[in-house]
Amino acid sequence: MYHKRFWLSLVILMVVCTCRGQQDPQFSQYMYSDFTINPAIAGSAGICATTLFRQQWAGFEDKYVDPESGNTTTYKTSPQEIVFNIHSPVKILHGGLGASFYRDQEGHQNNIDVKVAYAFKMNIGAGFLNIGAALQMSNLTLTGDELHPRVPGDPRIPNASVSDFFTDFSFGLYYKDDKMYGGLSMTQIIGGEGENTHQSSTRHIYLMGGYSFPFPLNPHWIVKPSFMLKSDVSKTQLDLTVLGEYEKVLWAGVSYRFTDALVLMFGAQPFIRSSSAIRGLQVGVAYDVATSKLGYTHGRSFGSPELMLKYCFNIVTHPSVEGYRNTHHLGNRSIRY
Repeated sequence: MYHKRFWLSLVILMVVCTCRGQQDPQFSQYMYSDFTINPAIAGSAGICATTLFRQQWAGFEDKYVDPESGNTTTYKTSPQEIVFNIHSPVKILHGGLGASFYRDQEGHQNNIDVKVAYAFKMNIGAGFLNIGAALQMSNLTLTGDELHPRVPGDPRIPNASVSDFFTDFSFGLYYKDDKMYGGLSMTQIIGGEGENTHQSSTRHIYLMGGYSFPFPLNPHWIVKPSFMLKSDVSKTQLDLTVLGEYEKVLWAGVSYRFTDALVLMFGAQPFIRSSSAIRGLQVGVAYDVATSKLGYTHGRSFGSPELMLKYCFNIVTHPSVEGYRNTHHLGNRSIRY
C-alpha cells in the first residue's frame, strides 16, 4: 500500500511541475549516473565514486566548404560526455554529501559543470527517503570561429570563442528499500540566457525507478526492470530497461530509448566474492544502436559506446572489547583491547 502511495505522489509531482530548456548530458547506464541529475542520491549506498564516458553518435561530423577556395574543413561534432560523481553518508548531518563534475561537448559547444549536494535521510516503512539539493556552477563555451552561418552579420552568432558562467540549483527526492527505488528531480531550476553565447540554461525534470525480483525458473538470477523519463519543454523521452543479474557478479540486458536507440548492456563486479579492498569495483559497458536517421542506414553514425566504472565501500568500525586479566583487577579501570 505504501509503495502505491509513493508512486502516486511522484506522478502527481511530475504533472504539476513544468520544465523547459535544452537537454542535459545523456547516459544509457542512467542507473549509475543518477547522482548527476538527482542530488537526493547522496549517501544512499555507502561511499561511492563513479565515472562514465560516452561517445554519442560516434563518427558524426560537420563539414564546411569554403565558397571562395573550395577547401573542405571537417569538424568532429559528435557529443561526448564525461562525468565523475562521489558521495557518502555523513551520520552527523543525518544524511549525505556529494560532488559531481561533468564535461559535455556538443558540436561547437563545450559545457563544464560542477555540483555540490546535500541530502537529508528519513527512514520510512521498509526503506528510506532522501530529500536533496545541490548548488550547480556551469561554464559554457561556444567556439564561434567554427560557426559558418549562411547569412553573416547576425549579432547573436559570435565570430570568436565566447563563454558564460551560470549558477543554479537542483532539487530531488529519492526512495529506496530492498526491492525497489524511485526518484524525482529537477535541474537548472533558475535557468537563464548567457549574455555572450546567447545559449539558454533552463529546467529539466527526471522521473526514474526500478524493481528487483528473482527469476522464477532460477533464483540465482535477479531480474531488474527500470525506467527513466526525462522532459523539457521541447521534448520528452523515455528509456525502458531490463537487466538480468547473476549472483551480483555479472549482469546483461537491453534498453530501448523511444525514437532514438536500442541499447545493449553488460557489466560485472568481478571481485565481490573476495575479501580484497577492490571487492566493490563494478565495470559496465553499453552500446547504442541508433534507430533514428543518424543510424547506419543514413551513414551518419555507427552507434554510441559508453563505459562505466564504479567503486563503493563502507568504513566499518569495530567496537572495543573491555575485560579484566584476573580477579585482582575487579573494581579497577578495565583494559581496552
